[in-house]
Amino acid sequence: MKNMKQTLVIAGVVALAPTLAAPQAGFPVPFVSTAEAHILSSDAERDIGMEAVQEFESKYETYVDEALLTIQNRLVVCNPDKLNMEDGAHTRWLYPIKAVKDNVPNAVMFPAGHAYYNDGMVKFLNTRMNDGFLDHGDLRPMNGANIYNTSAVAFVMGHEFGHWAGEDFLESYDKQFGVSTLLGIFGGGATSAIGVAAQNLGVNLVDTLVDRQMSFNQEKGADVWGVQFIENVPEYSIGGALMKFDRYMKLEQIDHPDGKLPVDFRNPHSKTPKRFERVMDYVKKSSEGRVEIKEGELYLDGTHIPVVRTGEVEQLERVYYIAGQLATAIKKGIFHRVNISYIPVASHPSAGDPASKDSYIVVRDRNTGAEKILDKLRFDTRSAAMEDYAASEDADAHADYEEAKAIADAAAAYDEKHPKRPLNVKGGTEK
Repeated sequence: MKNMKQTLVIAGVVALAPTLAAPQAGFPVPFVSTAEAHILSSDAERDIGMEAVQEFESKYETYVDEALLTIQNRLVVCNPDKLNMEDGAHTRWLYPIKAVKDNVPNAVMFPAGHAYYNDGMVKFLNTRMNDGFLDHGDLRPMNGANIYNTSAVAFVMGHEFGHWAGEDFLESYDKQFGVSTLLGIFGGGATSAIGVAAQNLGVNLVDTLVDRQMSFNQEKGADVWGVQFIENVPEYSIGGALMKFDRYMKLEQIDHPDGKLPVDFRNPHSKTPKRFERVMDYVKKSSEGRVEIKEGELYLDGTHIPVVRTGEVEQLERVYYIAGQLATAIKKGIFHRVNISYIPVASHPSAGDPASKDSYIVVRDRNTGAEKILDKLRFDTRSAAMEDYAASEDADAHADYEEAKAIADAAAAYDEKHPKRPLNVKGGTEK
């Protein structure tokens, strides 16, 4: 039988979207306001985006992928103040994302909210093994109870949506033509006159905007948006970003075993190890130093949390997932023993699977409803209480019991040592 594993070659593809405008001292930064005037109006951006899309779709075969649309919907629903579809209430909106039949592991954003996700990227992140290869015979489905790989796919999508939320294309036009110059020539009519002026000067608006390379700050900002978008989805972990970058580093080692990367490799993105380090640093800072990953093992408040591989996810990526969820729960002020419970996967409203016999360890604040799924456990709390698996002869169930118990015990120990940090009942955050 033909080997279904595929070595991917990373093309020098430039992401077709800029990100946060302002230089940033650290990573990530809080959501920033994009409420500022731009030379290009939303209508003009939409016209340019549509023309760019027509040109792109004339060259590549695209199609609708319901699984990707589900992820887009989760990101939008859980980030209503930053993301939106066409609803009649906004002047800018995201269009339904489309898949592209292309093996290059890439995703792109065009002006006015048109995003595309290559097959190569989807399959690369959905391959169960995290060895840097794409394996067509070992792909995991997305959504539902498939929380690990879906988090990685969602991060990449969130990165692209960040280009739109950060109004990067609009900012690029401002820089390309010069805000002060155009406003001086056209005054308040700059937005309506820019197209005519550009045409008279022989400027192709679509090529000018789409081909303009993103800056390092913009790409860095897109990572910021991506991380913060998935923080707000209960089942998505910022560890998905670690999964993506870790896989990319392994792929780069395969493509360039001598470690000599081409000049401007990944430009305008930062080098992959740097992007990975930023997210690791964010996990540490979000958790106030409580969550650490050392030599592939997970530590919470200095205590080792035993995490093992499953038939669904490799041990290291499971560590990434849990670490990201713990960090976010701590950041949101909801990681307390009283908030931890065990919920059957079969009955979870957004990450459920009716046929599953697994359970989630969930942290949920009863006052605010804020929730993060910490991990999926290989035992069914409908048939027995969590404590009953302490002496289970099922090795998988017992291993996951030890993990869940270690997390719950760490939360209880921390709460006992910090009695002066109660939950703010109104806001669900720590004082």
